[in-house]
Amino acid sequence: MPHSQKRHAYLVAVSQKREAVRVYAVLAVTSDEALEAMALNVPPKTKVEIVGTLSRALVKRIRLKPGELRLV
Repeated sequence: MPHSQKRHAYLVAVSQKREAVRVYAVLAVTSDEALEAMALNVPPKTKVEIVGTLSRALVKRIRLKPGELRLV
């Protein structure tokens, strides 16, 4: 039975001109995977960057699912 890779909750900041910065929680295996998932869901020329992580306890508490992008 193959062991699945451990996912982490990354906080990704999304900034566009003339708009407030929005921060999303993304559950992914790597930070690059989290950035890619976010980049696929925002307009071109939008700046995305990792700004932190969430604890496992908080991920369980907010019931964040793999593949979900949650505004925090």
